[in-house]
Amino acid sequence: QTLQFARRLPRTTGAAMLVRAMLVVVAFALLAVVHADMYDVVTPGLKSGCTGGRSCLAWKAVNGSASLWADSHLYNTAGHSCAQPAKAVDAQPIGAWCYCGFSTPSPTTDHPLNGSVKYIADTTTSASGPLFVSFAYTDAPPGLPSSTEWMRANYGTAPEGMPLRFDAIPGQPHTYQLYNLWPGYENFISFTWDGWYMRAYYSSGMPVRLEPDASHPGEFFLANMQFPDNVSYVGVSGATHWLVANARKEDAIRVALTEVGAHPVYCESDVGIPEQINVQMASADTVVVGFVTFETQTPSSPPVAAVSLTGKPGTFSPIEGVTHVHVTAAGDRTYYMHFVRLSGLTPRTRYFYTVQSGSPTAAVSQIFSFRSGYTDGETRIAIYGDMGVYSWNNMANLLGDCANGASADLVVHAGDHAYNEGEADERRGDGYMQAFQRVLANCPWTPVVGNHEFYDGAELGRYLNMTWQGWGPVAGGNVPTNSFRKPVSGRSTATSALGSLLSIGNHHSVGLHGSTPSHTSRFFSLDFGLVHLVALDLNVYYGVDKCGDACRLAQLEWLKKDLAAAHANRDKVPWIVGTSHYPFYCTGCAAKQIPAAWYASDGAEAFGNDNLTAAQDALYHLTHAGTRQSQTDRMQTLKTAPQWSTAVRQASDASIKDLMPLLLEYKMDMFVAGHWHYYESLYPANPAPTGTGGKPTQNNFVNPTVPVHVTTGNGGPPGRDTFREDCPGPDCGSIPSTRKQSLAFGYAHLVAYNTSHLELVQYANANGSVVDQFMIVQENHSSEV
Repeated sequence: QTLQFARRLPRTTGAAMLVRAMLVVVAFALLAVVHADMYDVVTPGLKSGCTGGRSCLAWKAVNGSASLWADSHLYNTAGHSCAQPAKAVDAQPIGAWCYCGFSTPSPTTDHPLNGSVKYIADTTTSASGPLFVSFAYTDAPPGLPSSTEWMRANYGTAPEGMPLRFDAIPGQPHTYQLYNLWPGYENFISFTWDGWYMRAYYSSGMPVRLEPDASHPGEFFLANMQFPDNVSYVGVSGATHWLVANARKEDAIRVALTEVGAHPVYCESDVGIPEQINVQMASADTVVVGFVTFETQTPSSPPVAAVSLTGKPGTFSPIEGVTHVHVTAAGDRTYYMHFVRLSGLTPRTRYFYTVQSGSPTAAVSQIFSFRSGYTDGETRIAIYGDMGVYSWNNMANLLGDCANGASADLVVHAGDHAYNEGEADERRGDGYMQAFQRVLANCPWTPVVGNHEFYDGAELGRYLNMTWQGWGPVAGGNVPTNSFRKPVSGRSTATSALGSLLSIGNHHSVGLHGSTPSHTSRFFSLDFGLVHLVALDLNVYYGVDKCGDACRLAQLEWLKKDLAAAHANRDKVPWIVGTSHYPFYCTGCAAKQIPAAWYASDGAEAFGNDNLTAAQDALYHLTHAGTRQSQTDRMQTLKTAPQWSTAVRQASDASIKDLMPLLLEYKMDMFVAGHWHYYESLYPANPAPTGTGGKPTQNNFVNPTVPVHVTTGNGGPPGRDTFREDCPGPDCGSIPSTRKQSLAFGYAHLVAYNTSHLELVQYANANGSVVDQFMIVQENHSSEV
């Protein structure tokens, strides 16, 4: 009733408009988000990765496995299926998995542990209890490169520990090589000469002798037998207890061994089974359904989506699509990416569908459903950036938003999908889309390219191949174009399957059918209800995108045409909202001391966009691997390195100089971005040439004359940024127009109630509480420039 009353209020200005805005804000706050964080995912279409002919154990048969699940019903019904339990995704990040039993150990008198699998726990370091040994995904000992499985005794529960197999060394009693059985990271344990730090990174392991501690029955010292004449022991170093192999016995840790009754193993895609199903919005009456299969041979027919208005047997009509091929960088896995366009949809109508590839023995998916778009009426969009499969992400929130249509009709992900999507031969990208399928197969979305669609051999190519038209050729660009233009007609040049699935789908959808077709996945627009959404690609300014000036100039030319057309169409679509992965104005956007190469890198996501120390270490190792210099010499070397030559501020300034005049000329209403792992809303402010922005022009949102800028890049990234990483600097803590800041993981709802009221609400993933909320009231949607 409050919402209806607000809509009936007469068109007024000033204080009355603020009252109306507040009424709508209060009413919308009643629509609380009740689902939170990551959900459980069950994927019965995958097959067991267990070796030796073994199958997945039933989840209920494994002690303690219930604690990994958020939904007891799914746990009780999961059976033997592969899954991604919500509370285990941080420890098992590659994708769906299951528990496998171990082979029978082969004990001997000299080697009673031969073939057994144990967790190792440090019983001496912490007074609060044992600390289990595992490895860090991204962290590393001081001065050493990350992501190389450095080991530490820093984990509080056994399931977080590494399952280690004890392989007997003949002729050396009670001495073993230790083999890490953590899925995707199977390697032997040894140490590096640089600090004697230990890691699970080797093709053969260091000899480890178990020496019982007589004063603590059942506990052992671990002796490093690499040099039998000079035995050292395993100890710990630093606040996070990095394992070292050169401790004296009096400084060594004492360990207890815990039996691993079952161990987790990642599951594998099965032949012909549709997965990674998602619906991309192309226009108000068109969507593109995308999905992936793995086949033993190239499908001989086009893929098919069967569509129904009722979901009842006998009512489904088949529609054919196209197929693209993507081969991993390693060359050992081939993806068949299928896209089916559904056009002429009735507005705000639920459609049911199944999909299958064009192979003779193709399996048919389960039935999914989605609601079509629309051209008028209240418009509801969920928007955020930076989300992967982490326990604190917003997948459950989005599922709740879309399940009953109460909160969101479209999901916009403003870049940085999955994180490290090329990891494990691109299986991590698969796991992301397999998990996100619960949302995306039932709720249309629009993915935007981010800097993380460029890493781990999973570069822009995978993103671009995930859209209908593939690359979308840009004349003069020095990135090769995709040769696909008809079903199964060639091979993509893409280097990442996730990037391929997203970008080909994007091109097939908004690239061709957007408001002003861009014929590329890099930038595009979409009219959705009362909102004209403009997606931009700023990667070229930060040195991430090798396309260079060709793409930059093509985007500028297209943007001017698109905004001119959108501005002239304000009577039908009154609101113009821009988005990209990188923001124009934010706390940290004008950083001088941080190189753009770091700002756009993988390490920045883990250690902070403006973490100067981490940036120096990363770039030093990148440019001078294997050399040693003092800190002073190192800094002098970095200052002359080409990777250091372009600062974040220079890149940010260049994007503002190019694009902001067009956003101002055509009166863009709001710009929403990600990349920074925080939330920040700004008051309308004077345009400025740097990312610090100008002074606020008003302390409300009534008839603003400039775009309102929001950064919401905390959808579910690896970690948070802070607002003080540029200290001392021009935007230490805040910038002049800062209105609200939050470090809570979260995402936004954008609601266009009518031609004059556009609201943004930022929600916390953890509990759905409102972090921020404001209403733009605009009565001056003139089509004049």
